[in-house]
Amino acid sequence: MESPEEKMLEAYNLYSDEIFRFGLFKLSDREKAKDVMQETFMKTWIYISKGGEIDNMRAFLYKTASNTVIDEYRRQSRTDNKLESLESLSEYGFDPGFDDVESLIYKIDGEQAMNLINQLPEIYSEVLFLRYSGNQSVPEIAEILEQTENTISVRINRGIKKLKEIYNKKNTEK
Repeated sequence: MESPEEKMLEAYNLYSDEIFRFGLFKLSDREKAKDVMQETFMKTWIYISKGGEIDNMRAFLYKTASNTVIDEYRRQSRTDNKLESLESLSEYGFDPGFDDVESLIYKIDGEQAMNLINQLPEIYSEVLFLRYSGNQSVPEIAEILEQTENTISVRINRGIKKLKEIYNKKNTEK
């Protein structure tokens, strides 16, 4: 049986880059992303050292990172008041529809995809990032975001459709 120290070292070696990229994606600031990554692992270590059990380390780390990012948004919103509710998008009827992944993914490269994903409402950009950059499964994303698997699948499909709309609009403007 692994000691808590060995579990943390293994988790850090496996997931620190992913957690950093997640923080960078969410905050667009390398220093804040490093802080999020470090804080995520510190919170996880504290939880484990107090006897907490973790069934899925990767999902636990992403959930902790997500909460840490939310804390950072709150800190920022106190100073610049620009925080927008994710749920307000769906409350106002934002519903871009469905589409398939394959045709769009083959058309755009990774950097261009990330630039386009950053233009999406956060409710869609977050699930697309976790799915295609973080290589998370739908059940893992559902666990991280505390949503149903169906909700996550719908958001992924709607996000892809919106992404395709943005991509096609940019190409017709050229």
